[in-house]
Amino acid sequence: MNMGISILVVGGAILLMLYLLRRQKKSSRSEYGPAGVSEFRTDLPLDACMDRLRAPAQTDIFQYECRRETDGSFRLHLTLHRPTQQPLDTVYSLRLDAGRQTVVTLIFLHEAFAYQEPVFPPEMLDEFLRQKLDAVRTH
Repeated sequence: MNMGISILVVGGAILLMLYLLRRQKKSSRSEYGPAGVSEFRTDLPLDACMDRLRAPAQTDIFQYECRRETDGSFRLHLTLHRPTQQPLDTVYSLRLDAGRQTVVTLIFLHEAFAYQEPVFPPEMLDEFLRQKLDAVRTH
């Protein structure tokens, strides 16, 4: 009888921990800022934004890949190579919304080593989008 109660208590504790971890992960993606959703605006039209993202330049802060997913969204994979160290990678979901100004929305997905927070400071991401799309952060 005591063994059965112990198994139920341990199982309940494991389920509670899994629930709390999922909830924490979900809330970090819904927060504004570097760990969640970042929004930028640019005066460039949508097509010009896509053209610029398709053409990496030597002066870009990051090496990157922007590819279309099967669901129509885009995946932006940023890589920073550092001498004598392992490269750093960050993956974002990218959305572009046309309007008077094009809205660029980045949703942080993960780091290459499964970190739940981006290792790049937000200023680097701001500078990259300023160089690439003449975009400024709004959120």
